Amino acid sequence: MKFGQNLDASRIIDIKSTSFDGALRELVLACNMDTSIPMERIVTSILEHERTVTTCIGNGVAVPHTRLNVNIPLTLAFGRCKNGLFLSVSDEYKDVRYIMLMLSSNSERTYLNTLTNIVHTLQNSAIVDSFNRAHSLNTLKERVLGVFAPQKRKSQEADEGVNKFFLEEICKLARASMCSSVLIFGEANFEGIDFQEIFDDLKIIIAVQKPELSFDIPLANVHFISPLIPPNTTHWLYEFRSAVILGLSRGVIKHDEKVCCVGNKLPNGVFDTMFIVDVKREFCSIFTSDTQFLTKNVKPEVFERILSIASEISVEGREGKPIGCLFVIGDVERIKEFSTPLVLNPFFGYKESERNVMNNFMDETIKEFSTIDGAFIIRGDGVIEAAGAHINTPEHNIVMPSGFGTRHTAAASISWAAECIAIVVSESTHKVTLFQNGQMLPVVKKC
Repeated sequence: MKFGQNLDASRIIDIKSTSFDGALRELVLACNMDTSIPMERIVTSILEHERTVTTCIGNGVAVPHTRLNVNIPLTLAFGRCKNGLFLSVSDEYKDVRYIMLMLSSNSERTYLNTLTNIVHTLQNSAIVDSFNRAHSLNTLKERVLGVFAPQKRKSQEADEGVNKFFLEEICKLARASMCSSVLIFGEANFEGIDFQEIFDDLKIIIAVQKPELSFDIPLANVHFISPLIPPNTTHWLYEFRSAVILGLSRGVIKHDEKVCCVGNKLPNGVFDTMFIVDVKREFCSIFTSDTQFLTKNVKPEVFERILSIASEISVEGREGKPIGCLFVIGDVERIKEFSTPLVLNPFFGYKESERNVMNNFMDETIKEFSTIDGAFIIRGDGVIEAAGAHINTPEHNIVMPSGFGTRHTAAASISWAAECIAIVVSESTHKVTLFQNGQMLPVVKKC
């Protein structure tokens, strides 16, 4: 029996929880059911059954299930838990590595027949061993669908063939255009693609969320860049632009390169977009010199961290309300010549290690103080010197395009007057804009 109508790739997940009930919650959420029954009631129903009869079937597999008093189709979700789970009724759950959750309505006639087929399938050691050898989540999805929904797997194979052909043609264009790098972004399907075979000596830059889950093994000549914010909150152009900026800050992309960019505008897993970028021509206005992207006193990891925080603020706001803020990173002594405090400095008196942006706990602190008027002043090594600072550079009369306010003008002028980078989050448009040498470059936009 095949279950193509009951299971799809979005319901195959890596479980983060270490408890059985936590794993059930993640799987119920993955089911994305349109039902009025609260999730906790579903989880409680499954756990009550579990305390009576375990659903562990051996092979490191559990098949929890329940019927609900609602009209829903039979629904399956599959989860991988790499380190086992905890449930007080038995130590047996410590050996569980895979969970197939089954939910259905009370009126579902195929309930027992489906459950029997699932258990019989997952008791096959060869099938479970193939799951064990799937290092990435994408590969696990491929193998689970191959077992339980082969028709969907055939559709996936068709997409893989299209993507492989597209990339082979792109490689020819890249070489003809004298490109030295290929930047791949978006949510296309990477399964079945041998990048080294297709691109050979070309440098490959892949901008994806959680790259460690998308590829089974490390690849030579391949560099991974995680997008600043989830792709479904950005326009593809901003996603590409932020990927190039991060590549430049890390030195992965050079100032004199031509980069062949490949992506997909539609969320269907198929590549559909290609263009070539001359980095020096498109981005030279914000370079500090002919060859250097960042100012010499700004560490790449600090720049990337602030850009990431700014991007999150642009999407999330604060307490549900949009906010605007300004970050100035670089030569603090020079920046202070053009700044005065608007409020008492909330970072005054703390140790440098306690106010460094590279500390994870600082994210929420920065977001909380971002509601204060004025700028954050940050050293190139990540130490926050002040918040709520007023920026004033009277001798630099920079005129901004229509629609930009005092925050953007201050960012442009300070980036010209001092050796620094300024990053602005717009309260009205939610854009994140980078300023350097008085020039601006939009990086991220909330859709």
